[in-house]
Amino acid sequence: MFGKYKRKIIAGIIVLVAVLVVSVGIIAFLSKVHYKSRVAIDGKVFMVDIADTDYLLQKGLSGRSLIFNDKGMLFAFKKPDTYGFWMKDMLFAIDILWIDENLKIVYIEKAVSPQSYPKIFTPDQKSLYVLELAPGQSDILNIKIGDSVQIIKRYL
Repeated sequence: MFGKYKRKIIAGIIVLVAVLVVSVGIIAFLSKVHYKSRVAIDGKVFMVDIADTDYLLQKGLSGRSLIFNDKGMLFAFKKPDTYGFWMKDMLFAIDILWIDENLKIVYIEKAVSPQSYPKIFTPDQKSLYVLELAPGQSDILNIKIGDSVQIIKRYL
């Protein structure tokens, strides 16, 4: 009789562990999902991946082979701060734009090269977002500090 309860307890523990493993797997998967959005600066629209989890904020564009002129990555932080960026594991240059909570560009680094690693590029003002674009886009489009940014509809 005691053996019957022991088997039920063990079966219950196995089910509980399985549920926990699946739950952790789902959470880990979702933390790596790239959401898409569009960002507009002075009428020019960029399709961007959103980096808003610890994993995506750390990974960024590293490991990708290139970025097109109409694409980018938008880093969305939880609170304004002076977030530093480096070019670890990057394979191409980028323009980096820091954007404050009022959606104004507060700092720009242009055509930052992978060879600059391990240098860290840090703005002189706090930002809530950072936008990475193809190199030269800020010059081509005459993007400058003080320009307004629109974040348009976030979706998967």
